[in-house]
Amino acid sequence: MIEIPQAVKQAALELQQSQTDPLAAYIYDLPALDSHLQRLQADLPNQVELFYAVKANPNPVILQRVAAQVDGLEIASGGELELITPLLADKPFIFGGPGKLDSDITAALEQGVEALHVESAGELERLIAQAEARQQVAPVLLRINLSLPESMRTRLTMAGCATAFGIDPQALPAVIERAQASRWIELQGFHVHALSHQLDAERHLQLLGHILQSCQQLAQQHGLALKTLNLGGGIGINYRQPEQQYDWSRFAEGLHELVAQPGLQGVRLRFEMGRYLTAFCGYYLMEVLDLKQNHGQQFAICRGGTHQFRLPPAQGHSHPFVVLTGTGERRRGPELQQARISVAGQLCTPKDILASDSLVERLAVGDLLLFPLAGAYAWNISHQNFLCHPAPVFHYLEAHG
Repeated sequence: MIEIPQAVKQAALELQQSQTDPLAAYIYDLPALDSHLQRLQADLPNQVELFYAVKANPNPVILQRVAAQVDGLEIASGGELELITPLLADKPFIFGGPGKLDSDITAALEQGVEALHVESAGELERLIAQAEARQQVAPVLLRINLSLPESMRTRLTMAGCATAFGIDPQALPAVIERAQASRWIELQGFHVHALSHQLDAERHLQLLGHILQSCQQLAQQHGLALKTLNLGGGIGINYRQPEQQYDWSRFAEGLHELVAQPGLQGVRLRFEMGRYLTAFCGYYLMEVLDLKQNHGQQFAICRGGTHQFRLPPAQGHSHPFVVLTGTGERRRGPELQQARISVAGQLCTPKDILASDSLVERLAVGDLLLFPLAGAYAWNISHQNFLCHPAPVFHYLEAHG
């Protein structure tokens, strides 16, 4: 189990004491976030850029904190562009995703986008029209749907198979030719975001080696001078075995070896990471409202639920948690001891389960359940208006006392 900082536990108990109603909250450990980002940046080779995928957690406090330490921001919608606009004086941005509107493309060009990731022949034609209308050359990476060996796949693979993402290898030569022929397109290189939930650093490095080789061969075939290769993100979080996380040190070591290849000298390599940057700093907190047994199974009914923390059912796992003994008069009733419970929220659906068959040493009404690894794809992907429950409390730790 992940060790929970004492400052986080203390903040949780103080939040409970400050609330009249039972508590549901997010706690973000900002010093831990800073330390994590500093380590990642320090370990990367000089020619590698780290961009933040805003979709992972667009919380303005988190966004501002991350933006201060990464090389740039990656967005996939006009709404995200509006969100990051106050930060663009200091940071470049890139724009990906398969569903860009013409208005999105126009706004990105107006804001001086670092690179647009073109997903199809049709999108390229729309971009050429927009760029010509503005008399502005558009910087472009072509997102390609490379074939992948089976051994390199994960449970969420977006390349080498039929998906909505990227340009099919058979269509790619014509798209490259069209981009090279247009005076309004500056074709800088390729974008390959192949997969997500990568937990194995060695397999990840093998995948990157395959991508780098394939992109260099494509560039040679088409007479393209590679300037930039965007290698996506994809590093996962091990929610099922939280003590066994991705080996970042091995990954960074392998990156240094990869970028030393002669063919990559002068080529800028870029990652757009989200989950791995912010997941560790976030905690979701629920107060136990009721304990009950139903058809032989024990349930803890808690304030909040998947409308606030949709991550566990979205990822298909039972999320780890720790029990904090509650404070004050709300802690009451008999205790469960050495019991296996399922954690349910307040929603009127049997799918509102955050953890299943989890062992607790002691548990009573009024205790708190603290879910770590909740700093990415959590609140922002949740169906927040279901049943019209109020939003959770958001608390930001600025320092560890």
